[in-house]
Amino acid sequence: MKRKPHILLALLALLIASCTKEDTTNCLEEVRVYFTFDASAINPADVDRMHLCVFSRDGYYVGEYRDNHIPNFSTDYYINCSGLPPGDYRFIAWGGKDERYYSTAPAPFTKGETTFDEALIMLEHPEDVVTTLPNHIFHSILPATVVPNQNIQRFYMPLTQLSNTINISTVGLPSDTNAYTFNIKDNNCAYKFDRSFVSHFRGTITYTAPCVKDGAGQLHSTLNVLRLAADRRVPQLQIHNQNTDTLLYPVGEQSGDLIGLILNAYPQNDFDTTHNYDIVFTFSTNFSVTITINGWQVRDQGGEVLIN
Repeated sequence: MKRKPHILLALLALLIASCTKEDTTNCLEEVRVYFTFDASAINPADVDRMHLCVFSRDGYYVGEYRDNHIPNFSTDYYINCSGLPPGDYRFIAWGGKDERYYSTAPAPFTKGETTFDEALIMLEHPEDVVTTLPNHIFHSILPATVVPNQNIQRFYMPLTQLSNTINISTVGLPSDTNAYTFNIKDNNCAYKFDRSFVSHFRGTITYTAPCVKDGAGQLHSTLNVLRLAADRRVPQLQIHNQNTDTLLYPVGEQSGDLIGLILNAYPQNDFDTTHNYDIVFTFSTNFSVTITINGWQVRDQGGEVLIN
């Protein structure tokens, strides 16, 4: 049975109720929440909205602040949380672009009842197939935030990107009239509010996009996928021939293990800061393939990839 909120929430509610335009005695004049990030790892142009949720120290939902029209996101941007009474909180923020690609659960959040531990954010997708290119998603958390009874408060939340762009291209592939798709199968469609995975929340999903052919008949395609991690060997990469309903990659003993390929090419890869992966498949005349990822060549591992 869900534990009822402590008396702290009742006191917070009284403070919020007493903070009105007519009586500003209990109102904080300025509470600003800023976001810090590395511009070499996060593109500010990918953030034009921010959703800040506030939970009590005991983990109950207190309220939220939304900004859906950020013209120029930077480290100078802030959300105004003035009116939040003094207390101990958890601040959690989700940012990005068009919100239609993501939803939160349970819906709606209920003050004093919805808990931090049960709150989720999920990628919207029908029938376990993602055919659109979802916008990137960003997360920030201050797990223990004390808002004192002072007029001016400023808080700084570190922003983390939880999505990736995977680009593929081919070299040396014989020209044909077949249509191809680029697929990544994974089970990473939901996060808890501490940004941890909810494995198998809706089972396996398939990110998919058509491949475009250049003048030489070579394939190019792009997918945006949610968070990747070194300890998750779930994501499977595929190049699918739609006309023959067969795989161009992987075949034979190749597994299509996306994380394994990345770590094989560059064992020191940091999945928390590297969010773009350019994967080039170079085919020889006998259809053996050399794979490079961000300029690093994948080495042979027990038949995973055939190297010329």
